[in-house]
Amino acid sequence: MRDSIGDRAKVIDSLTPQQRDVVLLSELINDECLDGGVTRNSDGFPVHAVTMGIKPKGRLLLQQLEKGELDASVVGQHREAFKSIDRKQLSAMDDKTLAEWQSQFKTDEPQWRLAEHEWQRRLTAEQILATMWSARWQAWFGIAAAAIGALLTLLVQALSR
Repeated sequence: MRDSIGDRAKVIDSLTPQQRDVVLLSELINDECLDGGVTRNSDGFPVHAVTMGIKPKGRLLLQQLEKGELDASVVGQHREAFKSIDRKQLSAMDDKTLAEWQSQFKTDEPQWRLAEHEWQRRLTAEQILATMWSARWQAWFGIAAAAIGALLTLLVQALSR
């Protein structure tokens, strides 16, 4: 008969640390993560576990756990860095420094998104500046064309008299 997860958790929580280790080892042996043997009591509860090595599935599980711990610690560090950075600091960075800073983060992290907004702000500022210069040249060209047109009109009027 299978216990519910809550009942199982209560039973495991009530065990001594050594008994918990035996239960954990027996589950890892049963799941083909560890090579070994388990001795059980009459109720089928593990009372002794002997391990003889780790299996490939166990190595993969260990790598996943280590990566998860590393990711968790990196995320924690990034959260602290996030609290200490503001947009003024990002806008003061040159492109290379901003790119290096952004590369420390994953695309779903808030710091990466802040950097992405900074890139968008810079691009928009460059586009506005380019548009302003273009508009200035167009304005000067328009003024020059109007002046030349006025002079040509005066010249044509003077010649036609």
